[in-house]
Amino acid sequence: MPVVMQIIGPVHGAPTSFDGQYIIEYDPSQQGFSPDGSPMLCLLRTTPDISEATHYTDIMAALCVYQQFDGVRSDGKPNRPLTFFHVEFRSVSSDGDGSQATSER
Repeated sequence: MPVVMQIIGPVHGAPTSFDGQYIIEYDPSQQGFSPDGSPMLCLLRTTPDISEATHYTDIMAALCVYQQFDGVRSDGKPNRPLTFFHVEFRSVSSDGDGSQATSER
């Protein structure tokens, strides 16, 4: 069953403008901008509308995107910008309406 990714909020810290949003596009190898125009270390485009979110073929495909990395941080660990957030993988019907959620935190 297809799934979408919804950002719940940051693992640590204050709420962000991405909280509650669904992912349209994520690319850790490109620089992006937050909704308020601040530069970010990755490209992350989101929407509040579940029907506009990217549909992944299954939860494993979505998890692979969530764990994508670009290079290595100074501490030697992979640079995985999206793991800054808690996300939920939501199963969707073919019309895009969310039917259930599976958390990945």
